[in-house]
Amino acid sequence: MAGSPTGTMPGRQQQLERQVLVLQTGVAAFYCFGAVGGLFGPPGPVRDWAVAWILGYHAAHAAYMVGWRWRGRRSAKVESLTPAAEVTCITLAWVAIGQPYSPLWAVYLYALVGYSRRIHGTDYLAVAFFIIASVAAGQTYLTQHAGNGWVDENGVTIVVMTVFMAFLAGAIGEAWRRAEGTARALAETDPLTGIANRRTFLDHLAVLALLPTTQFSVLMLDLDDFKKLNDEHGHLHGDDVLARTAALLAANLRPGDTVARYGGEEFVVMLPGASLEEAVAIAERLRTAVFERTPTTVSIGCAARLPAESAEGVVRRADDLLLAAKRTGKNVVVTRMPAAAA
Repeated sequence: MAGSPTGTMPGRQQQLERQVLVLQTGVAAFYCFGAVGGLFGPPGPVRDWAVAWILGYHAAHAAYMVGWRWRGRRSAKVESLTPAAEVTCITLAWVAIGQPYSPLWAVYLYALVGYSRRIHGTDYLAVAFFIIASVAAGQTYLTQHAGNGWVDENGVTIVVMTVFMAFLAGAIGEAWRRAEGTARALAETDPLTGIANRRTFLDHLAVLALLPTTQFSVLMLDLDDFKKLNDEHGHLHGDDVLARTAALLAANLRPGDTVARYGGEEFVVMLPGASLEEAVAIAERLRTAVFERTPTTVSIGCAARLPAESAEGVVRRADDLLLAAKRTGKNVVVTRMPAAAA
């Protein structure tokens, strides 16, 4: 894959984030209504500040997720401040309850596990340090406020457990990322060529085509006389030609374009923002590169999206144009059906 498409977040990831948002918002609402109703902690300015902050943050966070992140627009500043804001919500709720050994402190442990999966390296260390400091500060304040001095053995135990959990969560997060990366590579890439597979390409194209006004083009490519190449030189040689062709295609695309193995000796290319003229120029560059640097040639069907056309429609037209290219002498780029076949 020469690049990843930008735009709306893929549906599976958005669904997961929607579930997390609903869960977090539900927990926050439960606490706030319970606190106002007298279930959690005594009334007073601390409780009022906690409720105001938690409600305000979660309302702003929901607006950001729906209006920005799920539409493919991210703010680096907002993303970096989100963990600190969420941990502050936990700390305020804990302090407002007024009980140094309230089970609420265990939410910090849940936060550590969650952040270890989302962030890593120095960013995770910074978040983990902030959580540990929040636990220590909250525990110290509550213990002193309860008249038990500045520290006691239970408070020390809670802080130490948080420290150990931070290290454990970090290790689990790293292992999870490695496993996820391996699984994603197996699921999304073609094992022979190392480029995207058909399913990944179609998923990305569907995201690109969500808005009916988005312009893009699709190229369908097929190696000419590939069966003859296999018969004469063997399948290992054929596999080498496929891998070399994939590398050539990827090297001759623009940043942000996507190439995938569609099946057998057939490849497909997605060109975001490309008009028909631009797509033809890219297709000719790919055709020439394959002709000059491999023992085979390639036929290409080139289709630019029509107004409000579906992703499937563009791919279907590009495939029909590829068949026309194969019938008209091969090693050509075809953008329209011959008059007799139209």
